[in-house]
Amino acid sequence: MNPTSLHTEAELLKDEISRRLANRTLLKYTGRPIVPEPVLISLLLPKIFGEKWEEEDRLSAVAAGALYAAFSAHDSIGREASESRQGQLTVLAGDYYSGIHYRILAEVPDLRMIRRFSGSVTEMSERKIRLFEHREGEPPNFLLSSLETIEAATVSAFLMGRGYAAYEAAARHGLTAARLTFEISNLHDGEHTPFLAALLRSEGIGGDPAAAARILDRCRRFHAGRLIEETGLIGKRGGPDNMAIAEVYGVSEPASIQTGKKD
Repeated sequence: MNPTSLHTEAELLKDEISRRLANRTLLKYTGRPIVPEPVLISLLLPKIFGEKWEEEDRLSAVAAGALYAAFSAHDSIGREASESRQGQLTVLAGDYYSGIHYRILAEVPDLRMIRRFSGSVTEMSERKIRLFEHREGEPPNFLLSSLETIEAATVSAFLMGRGYAAYEAAARHGLTAARLTFEISNLHDGEHTPFLAALLRSEGIGGDPAAAARILDRCRRFHAGRLIEETGLIGKRGGPDNMAIAEVYGVSEPASIQTGKKD
């Protein structure tokens, strides 16, 4: 399967998620639900590599995508004026998508899957809260492990719950590498997300963007390498080239970033 086919598979899942979440008012004021392509590909890894894709797999993947759409809506609130109509509707969009997530799960007769999804939401939320509690001079290790949980917990819950444990590590490392690439870009642009704000307070960084960039790039390279390694192992059974998968996650050419500033 080539990169074009991977993008096509991701778009088909995204279209189905969007249809499930469709609401005329929300579409007008907040736009189409956001589910990043790396998330879509992560959910589809078993299908992409030729596993038998059953109806419950499809429904569970759509439910997970709806949950990520809710996360994306709620995470964007900081960039909206909370008292504005746009901001209020964005909050409602996140709540609405969460409700649809549980409605879809009601179609899947698998209580263990529901428990896994619920547990992943709790775990991700706890880690997000801890970002704000990170104190000056604390080691950055917990922040970096938290980012892995925040990005991948729900996808991991889906893959483990549906019996696709062999794909979990690849998805987790790919999603973490993609998020680190995003955070490096934010650092270059001078935009401090909650994660970056916490990282800059960490031991050995002391507010220095260059030091933060070096740590982020080193961590990104580790996760990118693990993604390629894991998909290479899976690919021995057939499926797309591991570099085609890496390209979807944006890690096929992990360029080094040294300064944390634009040239």
